[in-house]
Parts: sequence; C-alpha cells; structure tokens
Amino acid sequence: MPVPNGEEQILLPSESGSEVSKSPSLDLNPDSVDGSPPVSTVYTDVGVVPEHDKNELEHLISNLEREIEELRVKQKKLDKKRREALSKILDIKGSIRVFCRIRPNLVIEKRRISEPVSAEPEKIRVKLGGARKDFEFDKVFTQEASQESVFVEVEPILRSAMDGHNVCVFAYGQTGTGKTFTMDGTNELPGIIPRALEELFRQASLDNSSSFTFSMSMLEVYMGNLRDLLAPRPSGRPHEHMTKCNLNIQTDPKGLVEIEGLSEVQISDYAKAKWWYTKGRRFRSTSWTNVNEASSRSHCFIYLA
Repeated sequence: MPVPNGEEQILLPSESGSEVSKSPSLDLNPDSVDGSPPVSTVYTDVGVVPEHDKNELEHLISNLEREIEELRVKQKKLDKKRREALSKILDIKGSIRVFCRIRPNLVIEKRRISEPVSAEPEKIRVKLGGARKDFEFDKVFTQEASQESVFVEVEPILRSAMDGHNVCVFAYGQTGTGKTFTMDGTNELPGIIPRALEELFRQASLDNSSSFTFSMSMLEVYMGNLRDLLAPRPSGRPHEHMTKCNLNIQTDPKGLVEIEGLSEVQISDYAKAKWWYTKGRRFRSTSWTNVNEASSRSHCFIYLA
C-alpha cells in the first residue's frame, strides 16, 4: 500500500512481543558509490525490571540459597548416620567374613551319580570314602548361585570403602575351583572385580558432598617373581611379560603393605578403569589344566585407591 511520504512501513514482531518498525528509505545514499540504499536501523523495546520486582527477586534468591545450605547440612548429618549404621551392620556381621561357593560339576568329571557335597545356607557337608565332615561359613553359595547373588554380599563393603575404610576381597582355593570365574567372570557373566569397579564409580557420581579421585595398580606373583601388569611395555614388544626387579615389598609405620616401584595409573571413570583392568588381565600367566584350558597360574592383586 503506497504511503504519502514515500516510505514503506514494515512491522516485525520482536522476541518480547512488541512490534519493531523497520523503515527502509527510498532515497539514495549520498556516501554510497553504487547508489545502494542505506543500512536500515531496527529499534526494540528493552524491558526494565521495576525496583519492587527486583527486590522481590533478590529476596527469593536469598531464601533459595539459605534452603540449599540447610539441605547440605542435613545431608552431611544423614551421611554421618548412614556411615555409623553401616559400620554397626558390618561389625554385627563380622569384620572378616568367609564365604564358600560350590562349583558345579563339569561334563568331564565322573562324579555325577552321588553328590560329594551337601549344602545349607551356612554349612556344607563333605562326603569322602564313607566319612563326612561339616564346615561352617558366614554364607554358602550353592551350585545354582549366580554372579549377581555373590556380588550382593560384597557390595556393602564398597560403600564402606567410599567412606574411607580399607577393605579387601580375595578368593582362595585349589586349582580349578572357580576362583577366576568368581572374581573376573566373563564378558557375559562379569565377576566381583568388574562389578565392583562399576559400582564404585556409580556411587562416586551420585555423591555430591564429596570429591573422589581413583588410581589403580595390578600385581602378579608368579613362581616367586613380582610382575607389574600395568608397567609400560617396550615399543617393539607390546605383548611381552614384564618382570620388574625393582619391586620391593615394604610395610609402612601403620602396618600397611606397600610395593615400591609398582605402577599406579589414574582413572577418571569406569570406562578407563575397565580398559586398564582388561589390559592387566591380558598379561597374566595362564596354562592348560584338566579343568580349564586357560587357568590362571599365579596370584593377582588389584589395588584401587
């Protein structure tokens, strides 16, 4: 629609909902060489917060900050009570707990007619040569026990470790009894160690009241030699076993055992921890047995701090 003054008024909506007036001039730009029209100017309304509303907002922010601080104090008190309750539970169960896991019979084994072992929730009975003997434990896992059910009994001490206590889990038994399967497991059925690594980082991510840093070391004891499973390999021989002769077993003034010269790698998340853990496992010493063609032939220690 023509306008008497020769200008066309174009109304554009602004982000604040008010209209924006854009008036391109039809006059030629005297400073322009090619006679192009001048650059148009866009005017918008700037909202100004009234003093009353500003004071109200500042009051609300102050209240929220105070409530957040009160919640942080409550969280610290609840964390303290939780730690005390967990310590009492662990004391009741015992600071040292001994579990027994019964391995299922393998196909190659001939003892399939009679069961040499009978199990109860906290006791097993071993039959051999007409004699029988009972053994008591804090808990007995039958042949049907899953990897997850075993980890459930170990999980509480992980929270205790996050609270600053030293904890230890180890498997003991003769060759072929399933120690490696219980601790390491498989890709489809992970054992205690990979599950513990994942749970530790999960708990660390949920705890907003504390900051955690993790480091890992892996040591193998094989035929009297100490092997650093995370030590850097020679560039030309990445799969060669490394036997670091400068590893020394020492005891600090608090009675804790330390391995001088042992590699310690920083891990920032579960993916990194799993990568280092898998790398260390590849260098373990294994050999064939009647029960397992890749049986571990050494003692492996994984230290997480």
